[in-house]
Amino acid sequence: MDGTAPIADIGAIPHKWPMRLALLAPLSASLISCSTPQATPTNADFSPPITRELVSGFELRDRYGLPRHIGGTAIYVDSVAVHHLREEASTIIWRDASGRWHRDQAIEIGPGGLLAVKRQLESDHSSILSEHDATALEKLIRDRSLYTGDVRTAGELSIGAPFHVMAIVSPYGRTVVRWDRRLVGVSGKVADVVLGRD
Repeated sequence: MDGTAPIADIGAIPHKWPMRLALLAPLSASLISCSTPQATPTNADFSPPITRELVSGFELRDRYGLPRHIGGTAIYVDSVAVHHLREEASTIIWRDASGRWHRDQAIEIGPGGLLAVKRQLESDHSSILSEHDATALEKLIRDRSLYTGDVRTAGELSIGAPFHVMAIVSPYGRTVVRWDRRLVGVSGKVADVVLGRD
């Protein structure tokens, strides 16, 4: 014998593969499912976090009879910039019972900066998120890393730049993020949708 397998044996090898593949199929499916983390709804508290900044944003809305949009999945951002005057924006994005995402931003200007101006509502604008932004947001709020509290920023801090506080409340978790400059990472992508940045 020269060590070469008989032709009969070589021909028999392929017939064993269907059984081997059948045995490997469940293992392959298990490995695939493990490699794709699935977000699991774990949060049942949909009340907005009580922070000084978010309370200020709600008070802004109360002054002008604007809704707070509390309850269910929502993202609240309070932004304050102070230079010649003080400008505060209360921005809320929320998902209604039908699954449609809405955005409302109220902006107030008032005293607190270099100029003595009367407090007044500068603008209030409501809209429905585009399909592109809504789809992106649905994916982002399912990202587990969004709720770790990680904050990363980029760019220079300019004079009069706003300071932001964002609270995210969803079935997948709750978190509060504070930043100035440009927020990056997963939470930055959420902030870009909420604040209407490209």
